[in-house]
Amino acid sequence: MKELAVDTLNNNQVIIARERSNRPMDKIIEDKNENEDKEYNKTCPFCRGNEEYIEEETSVIKINNEWIVKSVKNKYPIIDENPINKIKGHHEVIIDTYKHNGNFFNMTQEEFYNLLLVYKDRFKAFKEDKDTKYICLFKNYLREAGASLMHPHSQILSLPIIPHNLENEYKVCEDFYSNVGINMYEHIIKEEIKYEKRVVYNNENFLVFIPEVCKLTGDTVILFKDNTYFYDIDDERLKDLSIIMKKLFTKIYEVYGNCPFNLYIHSHPVNEEYDYKNKYNVHIHIVPRKFNFGGFELSTGMYVSSVKSEDIAKTLKFS
Repeated sequence: MKELAVDTLNNNQVIIARERSNRPMDKIIEDKNENEDKEYNKTCPFCRGNEEYIEEETSVIKINNEWIVKSVKNKYPIIDENPINKIKGHHEVIIDTYKHNGNFFNMTQEEFYNLLLVYKDRFKAFKEDKDTKYICLFKNYLREAGASLMHPHSQILSLPIIPHNLENEYKVCEDFYSNVGINMYEHIIKEEIKYEKRVVYNNENFLVFIPEVCKLTGDTVILFKDNTYFYDIDDERLKDLSIIMKKLFTKIYEVYGNCPFNLYIHSHPVNEEYDYKNKYNVHIHIVPRKFNFGGFELSTGMYVSSVKSEDIAKTLKFS
């Protein structure tokens, strides 16, 4: 049974999902971030050819009648549709590529584009559930970033609530608009382009930059320049985003190597009368887990930034 609970010490929201402890984990012999060297693994539930291991397909893209990227229902969901649950929703796994040895560091621009098509498709599908208030899409790469299986995959959940972190983010945008009279992200875009030293890449549709102050060191943001909903992004922008992701992850690999990372999308709430359409822009966070946090951060909720954003942006800059 899934339920929403509140940490009695600090009021943080917690989803209780005990069944998650049963999910399979890849066996790791040595603690090394080495690339998988085989395209197919006979024991991997996400490899093409091992379809009997995975749950129902929800979306699929095929070439020559063989799937190249697809989404499936999560066998060990954080949240599900069980009527006895106190918190209900959908949880799917998006298999980024059929290749066991594929990853964001070696995928092609076309592979990124097809993956983004599935991301968008699942956003649109989840939005149709009128109980959904927020759609959470994220990716963990390597065990140190939280991945249980090494085959490249992302995850997407629908939530019947808006998480506190997002509520706070929306409120910041609302307050900025009330005080300044413009969309906060429009202001950030103008200021970052003017300053230039934290900009990794800039074009007509997107700004890639390292925020001046990062809670997590190295946090790299792909900011949409207009306030379109993620599920409404047009094909031109989707192709542009796939090119950016290919170039950015190539650069991250050059700088950090095959490092663990987390990726997540922050987007508008859904099925809400007030959805911050004119005051909020979608953005994608990529957090290389090159910089660790420890007891101080966990104890206080305050994070220590040890590297200047300008220095990180300089190493990641591409054209």
